Amino acid sequence: MHSPWVGVDLATDQIAWARLVRCAHDVALSGRGVPPVVRAVIVRSWERCVEAGVDPERPAPRVLDKRETEQRLYVHPLAGVLPPVRELLVEVAQDARHLVVLGDAEGLLLWSEGHSGMVEAAAEAHFTPGCLCSEQGIGTNALGTSLALDHAVQVFSAEHFNRLLYGWTTSSAPIHDPETGELLGAIGLLGSFRRAHPHTLALVSAAARLAETGLADRQASRDRALHARYLDLVARSRPGRSALVKRGGRVLAATPPGWVGERLELPAVTGEVTLDGGPRLAVEPLGAEGSIVWDAGARRDPPRPRLEVSALGRDQAVVEVLSRRIVLARRHSELVVLLALHPRGMSGEQLAHALYGKRGREVTVRAEMARLRRRLGPLVASQPYRLVADVRADFLEVQWLARRGAIAAARAAYVGPLLPASDVPAIAAARARLERACPGRPWRLHRPARAATPMQPSLPA
Repeated sequence: MHSPWVGVDLATDQIAWARLVRCAHDVALSGRGVPPVVRAVIVRSWERCVEAGVDPERPAPRVLDKRETEQRLYVHPLAGVLPPVRELLVEVAQDARHLVVLGDAEGLLLWSEGHSGMVEAAAEAHFTPGCLCSEQGIGTNALGTSLALDHAVQVFSAEHFNRLLYGWTTSSAPIHDPETGELLGAIGLLGSFRRAHPHTLALVSAAARLAETGLADRQASRDRALHARYLDLVARSRPGRSALVKRGGRVLAATPPGWVGERLELPAVTGEVTLDGGPRLAVEPLGAEGSIVWDAGARRDPPRPRLEVSALGRDQAVVEVLSRRIVLARRHSELVVLLALHPRGMSGEQLAHALYGKRGREVTVRAEMARLRRRLGPLVASQPYRLVADVRADFLEVQWLARRGAIAAARAAYVGPLLPASDVPAIAAARARLERACPGRPWRLHRPARAATPMQPSLPA
């Protein structure tokens, strides 16, 4: 074997080699040292297992139940690239009597699929979704060891620290975030040691590269949507220097180009900051992916306060402004959503018709707007009624992404229907548009508890 990462080669007699390695493992566990036939990468893994107190007879511990595991997979970055990986590996695994497994960076198994015989064998060792299959969980195995070493590796028969895995050969390769290099998880193949083949390591390595390519493509799509949004905001803002900075610090765009360099490590705060004696910067988050940085010294007028509105998947909107979180009543939620949908404002007559139909009266709207203004203060203006703030609403974000063709990003941001209990026609129409843009997206509704809750602070008028 030329590579230290491969457990067998084409000339290996699997039966004889398995017997020899099993004898070596028994000697090592008896405390009489490790015979030289054992690969160095395996010896170091056994040492880590002994140091961690791993029981070589015990199956992997279960950490999550089936529902929790499915939820963990659903939100994991690798969920979006699982289909092409599955297409590459599962049919091969079925034909070769193997099992395909996917684990997160901690070694928690998130998904498996393959030949029924290996599914049953894996169940005996608890090498199943929801179980911890790291080295600390079940000892030396390709998935756990590839995560520990951040390198693709194959483990043969009794090279596994756990005797429950003696009958296996496992091959696994780690998967990284292509932008940050962060370790996200690993993809592996499990099969009988009698069917061990060196090419399974190359196959899982190719699957890992395929996953990373898919992640890069999805990231590029999100970057394009973020860049388009940045250009749109810059076009509507006052002239001045600005930059779009990704969450990891990479400068995606700058106006003018290059004024902040290629990377800018921002503190986890918003507002004005000064970095290393450089220019004074105003930092504004742009969704979860990044921030806009403005040259604060060149901005002559103070920016408008920002109003965050969350109205997807909940009957009562939640607004955040000036570090305060306010849960609005249902009618006030409808008013805020309508005004957010009409940034130029609405007259009292328009609001009355939108809320109450033909029977609507402006005097009723004036009373509701007065009560809303007591909650939001000067952020609510009249003649026409409008929100005097930089409004960032979750439903507007989905709408904006969908209009620009960033459907995957729109679906990810679409966490539920817009004010699902509202029967206001304009809101129902907006709700239907969002549903058409993101069909079939599952969600969980945010229902406020019926018990009395402390009153939310209002803003000064």
